[in-house]
Amino acid sequence: MPMTLTRTILFSLIILLAPISPGQAGWFWDDDTLVTIDGQKYTTEDFRTWWENWREKDQPLPETPDPFIDWTLLYREAERMKLYEDPTYRKKVLTFLKARTLMMLKAEEVDRKIDISDEAMWQRYQEQYAPMYQLNILFFHTREAAEKTVERFGDRRADDEQFSTLQIGKDGLVSLQTRWYRPVGVNPEWLDIIRGLKPGDFTEPIPWQKGFVVLRLQNIQEGDREDFATVRKSIRDALWKEQETVRTRELLEKLREKYKVVVDEKRLAALDIEAPDDSFGDEPVITTDRGSVTEKQFMAQVRRLQRFRQQNGFNQDSDYDFKKQVLSGIIDQTLTTWEGLARGYEKKAPLKGVYTFYCQHRLIRNLEERLFIPEAQVTDEEIEKYYREHIDEFTQPEIIRMAIVEGTRESLDALWTEVAMGGNFMDVARERLGHPVPVREIPYNHLEAEVKAVVDKLTNGEISPVFTVKEHVTMLQLVERKPAKAMELDRVRKHIHDKLYQEKVKAAREAFLARLRAQSTIEINDKVWQKLRDEMEPTDEK
Repeated sequence: MPMTLTRTILFSLIILLAPISPGQAGWFWDDDTLVTIDGQKYTTEDFRTWWENWREKDQPLPETPDPFIDWTLLYREAERMKLYEDPTYRKKVLTFLKARTLMMLKAEEVDRKIDISDEAMWQRYQEQYAPMYQLNILFFHTREAAEKTVERFGDRRADDEQFSTLQIGKDGLVSLQTRWYRPVGVNPEWLDIIRGLKPGDFTEPIPWQKGFVVLRLQNIQEGDREDFATVRKSIRDALWKEQETVRTRELLEKLREKYKVVVDEKRLAALDIEAPDDSFGDEPVITTDRGSVTEKQFMAQVRRLQRFRQQNGFNQDSDYDFKKQVLSGIIDQTLTTWEGLARGYEKKAPLKGVYTFYCQHRLIRNLEERLFIPEAQVTDEEIEKYYREHIDEFTQPEIIRMAIVEGTRESLDALWTEVAMGGNFMDVARERLGHPVPVREIPYNHLEAEVKAVVDKLTNGEISPVFTVKEHVTMLQLVERKPAKAMELDRVRKHIHDKLYQEKVKAAREAFLARLRAQSTIEINDKVWQKLRDEMEPTDEK
């Protein structure tokens, strides 16, 4: 075998058998590293998570990964500054996490355990939605009037023709309503009575508010699958709420047992919510394996709910019922919060990516508040200077009020001649056109060049000669020229302030990012980026 071929085979074997570290292997095979910053790798999955949470609706993919790199540089710097130790940051992140984990807990322990079958919905339909009853409801002020009206008909029943002879306002009949009812929509006190009626039957007078009603069954419509389809969603929603209540109660009972909740019922009953706040002590009303709620803490919640109810016009329950309501609220909210946090939903999909993004987002916000916003203060002098130098931005354009007519050359020449001989333009034009000539207000800078040239030669009230603009034979009367007028500074002060503020924040941000980029080693895998764009662009719609 030739020496050259032997060396080639040997070299190939060495390459194939040589160990390749995981970090190196990616560049040979299917590495998903998109960006490396100071040796730290960020993958296509990191980009996808960022993009899904960062993007605005209908926003296209960026041409380069630079926005992602900027975002990453900022939150890395915030981490380096240990802004995650800031109490404000920690509070906002915890609030976010509590809300999201509570949703996840409900989805896992309540929603996923709800099972609504077609059989259950059909059974509910037969029980509460069918048959449908067409009822005539007769309203009377007195029982005597109601009985007298019904007694007009033998056997307390009337066919439709006989029933049609009743007249509102006669024999004490105050009003009459006719409509279809499902069992679920009928007053429960009436339902058993209605079920015993046949079409045409009247009921005995029934007390109702300050008077009496008499019901007459006009018709019955039995249920069927077609009707069931019209109320299927309503039935499903009702069954869902019922099961949701049951599953929630089961979860709360399980959590009370898990966290060893004990309520001092005697102390709760003895608490006088009308007593002054300084009369409550540090004795526990609720105890758990994680801590307790004292009288003072409990009454603070009572006071908060009292204020809310007063401000929103709710009726006050009995003191004991009110205290039990507050008690349940404290226990339920506390236990579900604890359990949601304990399950670590933020460590796994689908919450992991959202939570990671939110933490980074809050870090960047804290960074901006510390570094950029102090540099973005806008003074009155800067506002006034901008106003003077950009007065055109705040100047309302000159407005031209004019009456315009269009027609043929002959008709407008005749109109012009009649006006020239002393006729009133608006009156003559109205007579010729058959309708009043509208007066339009148009900014001067919006006028066609031909119209501007005509208007510039007129004074208020003057009539133009007949002219042509865009093949339209036209004539106009200049009613008024409203001169351009600059808005007062006070009207636009906030607008200018916000504009300058945003510009300063942007400038500070860009300068800061430029320094971070200069201090960092950034490598972009262009091949991976292009592949990622190709994958995301076809379905990049929201």
